[in-house]
Amino acid sequence: MKFSMNGFRRQLSGDAETLREVAKSIVNDEWYDKDELVEAVNAVITHSNVLNCVSQKGDPEFVDMSDLEVEHLEVPA
Repeated sequence: MKFSMNGFRRQLSGDAETLREVAKSIVNDEWYDKDELVEAVNAVITHSNVLNCVSQKGDPEFVDMSDLEVEHLEVPA
């Protein structure tokens, strides 16, 4: 299976930028939506969890670390 690290890094950077913008709004006491914050955090968490599953057979410095999984954030009901 091939994994596009370049594409993955672009997605992760985009998600980090979105999270940054939401956090910036919060820090500046501007309006923000809890669902928007949760969605931005969960996008970064998802990509982190995916990256932990990527490995290179025979490379001890790039092993499967899928046991490291961060749970998604949920908005309390």
